[in-house]
Amino acid sequence: MIFFKTAARKVNRGILLLMGALALAACSTTNETANSGLAQPGGAAAEPLIEAGDVAIAAQYAAHAIRDLPQVADAPKPMMVQFTGVTSIVTGPVDTEPYTNLLRDRLLVGAHDKLRYVERELPPLILAKPKKIKSRKDLPPPVEVNSDPDFQVLAELRGNFNDDFYKIQIQFLDFHTHEVLFDALYHIRKEMPSEPPPVNPTTITTETIQVPNGQSSSPETGDSSLR
Repeated sequence: MIFFKTAARKVNRGILLLMGALALAACSTTNETANSGLAQPGGAAAEPLIEAGDVAIAAQYAAHAIRDLPQVADAPKPMMVQFTGVTSIVTGPVDTEPYTNLLRDRLLVGAHDKLRYVERELPPLILAKPKKIKSRKDLPPPVEVNSDPDFQVLAELRGNFNDDFYKIQIQFLDFHTHEVLFDALYHIRKEMPSEPPPVNPTTITTETIQVPNGQSSSPETGDSSLR
């Protein structure tokens, strides 16, 4: 009888510990996304975290998944997409420009034959390069898009500022209905900000240096003489 009571106590204690761990995990997830501007999965099911290494790899994964969506894959012509850049809810100031640039580049490359991004600086879509065009200089100027896009890409960084790794949530939405067609959470390495170029040190040549009173001095000998 004592054995069964002891076993029951251990089981109950294990259940309580498990419930406590789940509660802490739920609180951690809630706090992490408390200020999120993106739609979050409902219910108790946590969003699976995908190991991507860095934001470029995460963007590559997302691009391949997006181009396989029926709304994109079955479209008779390339659809227009809006991407306004990566936002951040990281606990500290983060330069989001490197993340935006890397994400945009990989999205463009990963689905260039299916999607066109609403960006004024991008060249117009050319599926087959005409024979007359021999270099990029011969490409026609960018086409200005005045119509609304069909889809929208949203991306948001989250995590602790001092950590070496962040999370990035990438969503693909219907621009008109705001329905989330694709949603993924990636574990990525923190991108370090680019450092300014080093200042060139002052150099002194071996030419004669002019000094006051009509004297000249050679940096090699240090001697001066009157002219």
